[in-house]
Amino acid sequence: MAKLTRLPSLAIIDGYKGVLDFYLCMGVPCVRKWPSSPGKNRSAAVQAQWPVFATAARLYSQLTPAMWQVYFDMAKDTNLTARDVFTKSYIKGMLTWYVPPEGFPENGP
Repeated sequence: MAKLTRLPSLAIIDGYKGVLDFYLCMGVPCVRKWPSSPGKNRSAAVQAQWPVFATAARLYSQLTPAMWQVYFDMAKDTNLTARDVFTKSYIKGMLTWYVPPEGFPENGP
């Protein structure tokens, strides 16, 4: 990564597409080599994480609108999305599914 005094014109940026990546990092103009995929062969550690992410994605899609709203509210004023907050919470084990005790009103008073 190299810091720049300012971003070049859009024509120059477009001319380097696939070679150089121009971007802002916390408001500072920067340039780096165009990112490339490591390919299909991933390390065992990376592959071991795939099922956890797949489960988090499946569970997020099953949330009720009220539960989605909770995650939207948690993500407000951050650089995260509601899905990011849910996934991070799930992976770090910060989520426990609340089961109200017998006789407890589920919808409040």
